[in-house]
Amino acid sequence: MKYTRLPLQDLQDLEKEFIDFLAINGIPADDWERMKKNDLDKVEGIIDQFSDVVWEGLLRKTEMVELRRKDTLTVCRVEEGDLTTLVVKAANENIDLTKSEDIEKVLSDIDHIEINVRKDEITKPATEQLFELIQVGFYVSKNPKYIDIIKSSSK
Repeated sequence: MKYTRLPLQDLQDLEKEFIDFLAINGIPADDWERMKKNDLDKVEGIIDQFSDVVWEGLLRKTEMVELRRKDTLTVCRVEEGDLTTLVVKAANENIDLTKSEDIEKVLSDIDHIEINVRKDEITKPATEQLFELIQVGFYVSKNPKYIDIIKSSSK
């Protein structure tokens, strides 16, 4: 298994996709039901394969992940063999960077905040790098302002 098995709730939410996955892999419903009763190792292997397919699909579409703490926002962007890390620190104790509205406030006044941008070369596939970040608490982000800040800070 390349990634981790999806939690039961996610598997339930992806029931239709799982049924399609079984069909694509030549496993009709009757065979699946029999497997669940007689061959739990094979069932677990199929669930693991499906989980990897889902993770791979998600990670290939992911460009950026973020981790929010009260006083720090960390954004990581993977592209072309590089990991760019943006760290935003709130100088004001009343700002809580776990809240979207406070992030928006801080980002609208970037001249008065501490920003660090670092670029590191990565030697593993982008999907694996992103997965490692997700495993330690990051989650997928699509905020275009982060990309703008990264681009303007690296000039």
